[in-house]
Amino acid sequence: MQNDVNAVIRRLDAIRQRVGGEKAEFVPRIEDRDLATPEEVEDLFHHSGLLIYLQNPVFVYIRDHTVGTFVDTIDRRKIHFSVCTTLRNMRNQGRFERYRRTTRVDDVYLIDIRSGKGGERELPLFPCKHCLKEVDYPRYRIALGRDDRQRIVEEFRARDALEFLREKFKVFDSKTRNVRSAGLSAGYSSDWSQLSRWYKELRGFTCEECGVQLSDDQRLLDMHHIDGNKRNNQGQNLRCLCKLCHARTHPHYNVSDHSSELILEARRRQGLSGSNE
Repeated sequence: MQNDVNAVIRRLDAIRQRVGGEKAEFVPRIEDRDLATPEEVEDLFHHSGLLIYLQNPVFVYIRDHTVGTFVDTIDRRKIHFSVCTTLRNMRNQGRFERYRRTTRVDDVYLIDIRSGKGGERELPLFPCKHCLKEVDYPRYRIALGRDDRQRIVEEFRARDALEFLREKFKVFDSKTRNVRSAGLSAGYSSDWSQLSRWYKELRGFTCEECGVQLSDDQRLLDMHHIDGNKRNNQGQNLRCLCKLCHARTHPHYNVSDHSSELILEARRRQGLSGSNE
């Protein structure tokens, strides 16, 4: 779909040049709508780790709230833009249809408060902190403390975030095409080591199952072929997993006690102590 749109834009631009018209900036249509079907929900969970609709990053948020303190509680007012722990849990519980998809960039969203003062109101939302970690949002991972991270949350702007996410998706899409084109030989492809490094880099050296970030000790990360076919290097068949999560996919995969302790310590340090220990 996005390729078709881009082709139309190129053709229109060629016509414009022939007739001598001025170049117009293409602005994507702003959408804000409820998720309609379970298939649409699944389509959003892109293998890049971002929430993608028609090849473009989007935000999702819950419109319908029944908590009277929502208006005054920042932690309840969230938008999401990655396949984070919260969204995976909501999907697994069959509750993801509560969310609304949006590309609004004015930093306010239509919320329905059903208790307290009540009513439909346009209110600012704040980014999910899990999402900020997942996408390696600028400055968030290296923030020195809670106050610094909270400042980044409060200074978050949807327009800047969407631009950052578009660039991140472009990089992923470009490198995934290289992965696809290389995975045709028997066993691992000849440049598998390079391709796997690319993918780990694209995922921010983060386990796609438990969320632990291991850029300081990358040997603790593995690449997993979901269908078991080492020749199938399509992006949707690959997952970056820490050794502990990888071991759960292979009954005979052994992880040394030293590696296990390093991963568990990294999870605790990153506030993931409850993740698959």
